[in-house]
Amino acid sequence: MIMPSLPQQNKDHNLVTQFLRSIHYKSSSGQKPYGNALSILRAIFEASGQQHLLYLVKLRKLWFAEIDSFMARNSYPRNISVLRQFTVNDDFCQELAKASVSPDFLQAVEKLNGESFKRSEQLNGQLQKRLKRLLSPEESELLKHKVRFKHLQTILHLTVYDGSIAQALRFETEAYLRIFHRLLPELKLDSINCHVGDLGQAQYDQRQVALLAKDWNQVTPPEVHERCMPAFLHRVSRGHAVLVLYVSTEEGLEYLKRTPGSDWLVQHLHKKRTELQEVLQRIAFVPKPELDLEQIRLRSVVLGEIDSEKLSSVTEITSRKSTASTSKTTLSAKEQFAKIRMHLNEGTSDAVNSA
Repeated sequence: MIMPSLPQQNKDHNLVTQFLRSIHYKSSSGQKPYGNALSILRAIFEASGQQHLLYLVKLRKLWFAEIDSFMARNSYPRNISVLRQFTVNDDFCQELAKASVSPDFLQAVEKLNGESFKRSEQLNGQLQKRLKRLLSPEESELLKHKVRFKHLQTILHLTVYDGSIAQALRFETEAYLRIFHRLLPELKLDSINCHVGDLGQAQYDQRQVALLAKDWNQVTPPEVHERCMPAFLHRVSRGHAVLVLYVSTEEGLEYLKRTPGSDWLVQHLHKKRTELQEVLQRIAFVPKPELDLEQIRLRSVVLGEIDSEKLSSVTEITSRKSTASTSKTTLSAKEQFAKIRMHLNEGTSDAVNSA
């Protein structure tokens, strides 16, 4: 693995230190300085299963300066996801048998022998379906320690303007994966997925969520901010967005649905943040008991930390595109392929010449 240079490590450290200060992050002792800020932030995200979030932030920092100009103008990184899989087999069944689990639980697991699952929730759901009851706390804890998911793929998700660009990028996936590996050798990407959307709108939405998460305990009463945290905006259409709030417990979910309720919270946020009146129409509560509220807050703030100059430039591009005729501004897939190959060949030539 190629290690980042010392100046780059220092730059990363300074950026993370400033970020932790900006969100008033405190260590558990409340007295430690930000001496190892990057390690603190990395540990936080690894604990919540979101270790690729830091790579996403670094990629966004490089996007307009280091990435191929065609891709930078027509797409933007929205997420990095990891596909994992766990398959129930004889070894797993024997391991549970040695743990002296209840006979009905072991029988339910044996009936799943040979089946694969991508998430713990899927496995737990199938077990509960066969048991016809909820898992006991002891059974849930045992599964957490015994179930080991294997890595399948690391995928970079891009927001792109239209389908022809998505198709063009798919044809050049291998070439772009090589570019990303050169820029971030510590990030092992296996695939690229494109999602058609509004680049400027997507970044604006993340910025709004970040600002809201940063001051969540100031704009909401304790009975709200002690139970949930803004995660992201789901845009149903250009004029209709739903704020998704992750809730820390099932009990908190039931409480928030009753008191104060989603309708009251929407109106409350509109009063506290008038700029949300044009953005937010509904709220959805989603249980995430495996995540700590502070972890959710950090994730939302990090994803929304976008330079205003970059946001403005993307917004201008979006504005120009939306006012122009689609038939005149959208290139055919064939033209997109030609442009990508031209840019990639230029990049290869430059690398050879510099060598």
